[in-house]
Parts: sequence; structure tokens; C-alpha cells
Amino acid sequence: MRRTARWLVGALAGLIAGVWLDVSPVQAKAGESDLEVGRQLLEELRVVEAADKLEPLLSDPKRKAEPLMQLVRGELRFFQGRYDEAATSLRAGIAGLHLPMGESAPLRDLAEIAANTADVTRDFVTQHSPAGHFVIRHRPGLSRILAPYAAEALERAYAALGDDFSGLGPADAARPTQPILVEIYESVADLARVSSLTLKEIETSGTIALCKWNRLMIVSPQALVRGYPWLDTLTHEYTHYIVSRVSRGLAPVWIQEGLAKFEERRWRAGSGGGLSASLEGLLTTAVAKNRLISFERMSPSMAKLPSQEDTALAFAEVYTAMEFLHGKLGWPGLRKMLHGLAQGQPDTVAIAAAYGAPYAQFERGYRNHLRARRAKVKGAPFAEKLHFRKGMKKPTDEDDSRELADPKARALLRLGGLLRVRGRFAAAAIEYEKVQAILGSIHPLVALKLGRTYLAMNAPERAIAALEPARESFGDVPGLQAALGTAWLKRGDGKAALPYLEGAIATSPFDPNMQCALAQVYAQVKSPLVERAQVACQLLTGIE
Repeated sequence: MRRTARWLVGALAGLIAGVWLDVSPVQAKAGESDLEVGRQLLEELRVVEAADKLEPLLSDPKRKAEPLMQLVRGELRFFQGRYDEAATSLRAGIAGLHLPMGESAPLRDLAEIAANTADVTRDFVTQHSPAGHFVIRHRPGLSRILAPYAAEALERAYAALGDDFSGLGPADAARPTQPILVEIYESVADLARVSSLTLKEIETSGTIALCKWNRLMIVSPQALVRGYPWLDTLTHEYTHYIVSRVSRGLAPVWIQEGLAKFEERRWRAGSGGGLSASLEGLLTTAVAKNRLISFERMSPSMAKLPSQEDTALAFAEVYTAMEFLHGKLGWPGLRKMLHGLAQGQPDTVAIAAAYGAPYAQFERGYRNHLRARRAKVKGAPFAEKLHFRKGMKKPTDEDDSRELADPKARALLRLGGLLRVRGRFAAAAIEYEKVQAILGSIHPLVALKLGRTYLAMNAPERAIAALEPARESFGDVPGLQAALGTAWLKRGDGKAALPYLEGAIATSPFDPNMQCALAQVYAQVKSPLVERAQVACQLLTGIE
């Protein structure tokens, strides 16, 4: 087999593994073929420019039927979202090369992923964001509720990240001019089919979204028992997209993930924003016990780590690394680091240049920064874990009680749930208060149960008092915002309820009570968003 064919097989193998080729940035240097330039442009997510280089080769009558050209065509079509054509071309190329099974395995995997993606997305419908920067695809039905919220958040992220990463790479690197494809899958099984991850890896690590092959890929919050911060997650993945472009695909995993975590709230706030109380606790405990995860262990993907706790700790570490660098150097320093990476510098060299000191000095400063941190909540009483829905079963009080480590608290929580199911709300509240005496008032699951019990007792003031301390430390935990919004509505204050209702949609958009309440409040304040909430309310309640 020719050297070029072997090079392409190796390149595709690296792509499938989720890592970028270790090559110098493409400057159309003398001696580089259009094929090499085009493929590097693909890895930089500059697909239109890649097509300009590759299409003349693919249409050359003398070469277009070659197995190598079939593979290149398949890869390009995959990045263009033309999945059936991608699968067909990749399979034709594989068949023509007659490779040994071991060498062809990465290509066969990519062909299977392309075919699976074509199958999963066969009946998807398309919606465009208002400014046209994003194309959002999803199955017909309830998933249409997500598209307007996703479009609004992503357009905000587009503007904010365009500012943060400006001046890096080509003129449009931080502000893409071509629409960006976003796909929303209804189950984690679908995400496993369209990616190189297994279902076990997804559930073990808590991976819920990816940025890969020139698109943002996310699982609907409907696939999780309690939902999750899906709009932050979309922005996280969009940050990966931009970092890949401005770094020419050469940023290592830990920097990619650190910047994505640092920017994931950017659609609604400034950069950073701090870690949640649970992640702070996880990090400080790991520092104290010297159990940090090395940056090297985070490659080739966070999704390959052995547990959700390890994944969460890794994210906390890389976030604080970017927080530390930003605190010392600001965005000019982070841009300088990315510029160095784009020039092919190793991460140690790029960081040292931006930091103005040897990499070892950065490491010492970062370690001191970690040791100086103090957890917001002593003991980190709650672990933010994703609970994937099995069928359509809803969570129960007994299911929740298993999440408490303290056996006495677990028993009291279960008793409170049994009383609440029987309508004995006052007695249930007493048991939940006993749990709070053990675990503290900020434990989000206990506060949520107590707040909902007070709401059932028509005591919104007591509900607000029970819920607010937990929300301050665990604001992204699904349910807290919804309960607080309901409580303020019961007090007759729609204006006060509004930010909580909107926060609830950002984690659990399929709650009909929240969508209908939001429609009601939007109507009262004459918001232009009222129609969006009304449509969602009608879809979820079946009332036209």
C-alpha cells in the first residue's frame, strides 16, 4: 500500500480516537499536497475551505474512483452532514484497499458510525436560529420545544465567545460564517450509536454531549430522570468548536475541556462563574488526599474515565487551571497560549510563553492555587450525578433516599416520602426537617422535598425559606428553580417567579407546569417570548 494511503488510515484512526493529528499548522507550505491541506482544514473545522481543496481531487476523472479518494470523499461528506453518502464512500474505499482487518478497523468503525448517524437522524426536522448561525436538527414531536431555547442560548454564546477568542486564527475562526450543525438525540443509546463511545462509557462517565465531526451533539434532557443544565452544556460544546478552530485543532484535551468548562455559562453570564459547591468539595477533598487526576490521564477523552466522580473531578481540575491562568493573565494571556498551540507548540511551551515563566513555575502556582481554595460547603454533602432514564419510569422517594450516605438520614427521608405519598404532609415535613438537622439545610434533595411538601401545604413562604439556601449553593440542580418559581407564583408575584421559571427551563424544559406558568407570566409582563412558552405548554399538555 502506498505511503499516502497508510498516512490516511493513521489519520482517520487518530480522528476516531478523538485526538488531533500531531502535525504542524497548515500554511499551504511548499510540498504539501491539496489532500494533506484539505484534511488538516477538516481537523480545524474549516470544512468549506477543506472542500475547496478536496473537491477538485474528488471530481478528477482519473482519480475519483481510487480507494483513497473514496475514503477522503467519505470523510468530507461526513463532516458536511451527508451521512448516507459518507457511509457509501467509506465502505467502497475500504473494499478497494484490501487492508488487513487490523489496519482497516478504524475505517470500518467510522463507516459504521456514518451509517448509524444516517439511520438515527433519518426523520429529523430542521430549525434555524434567528441570526442563522446554527442549524438545529431533532426528531419531530416534543423535541421541537428545545430548538427555540437552544437557538437563543447559542446565539448569545456566538456573540460572547466571538469576543473572548477574537484575533486568533483566520478572520472567521471565532465567528464562523457557515451555519453550525446541532443535533439533539432523544436517548443516550442514540448518542452511543452516532459516536465512538459505548453506552457503558456514556453512563459510567456521565457524558451527555460531544463536539465532533463538525457538529454539536447533545442528548435531550428528556432522557434523564431529573434533566440537567442542557443549555450550559450546549455552550460547553460550542466552546469546543471555537477552540478547535482558533487552535487549529491542536489544543490538548485538558485545555479544551478547561476552556469549555470556563465558558459554559457564557451565554448567560461572564466567563468563569466558579464551581458548584459539590465540585468544590470534590476538588478540595482530592487535593487534601493527593488524589488528583493528571492531565495526561484525561486523554484521549474525559468520557473514558472510569466513573462520573472521576470525570467531575477532572472537570474541576481543568476549570481551575483556566481560572488560575485567567486570573493571572486575563484573556490576552489565554489568547497567547492558544496562539502558541496553533503554531504547533506543546502545551508546556505555549503555557510557559503566556505565563512568562517556566512551565514548572506555572505548575507550582496552580498547585498553590488549589491548596488555597476552600470548599463553599464543608464536606460536599451532595454529588451531582446524572441519572439516565430507564424507559419512562419516574424517580421515587425511595430512589432518592439511596443517594444519602448517612443511614439514619436515609431512613428518615424514606419515611418522609411514604408519609407524603399518603397525603400526610405535615408529618412528612417533620421527618424532612429531621434529615436537615443531620445533613444541613443546603442539601438540595432534602430541601427540594421539604419545599415541595410546604407547597402542598399551601405554605409558599416556608417553601421559599427551605429552598433558597440550597439554591444558592446548588443552583443547577434540577427541581430547585421550579419549586421556587412555583412558590413565588403561589405568593402572587409573577415578576419574582420569572427568573426561577426560566432557570427551571434551562434544566428541565419538559415540565408542563413550568412552561404553562412561564407562558402566563410572559403574558403578564408582555414579553415577546410568550408565544414560545405557549407553544410548549400546548404541546406538553395536549391542549390546543
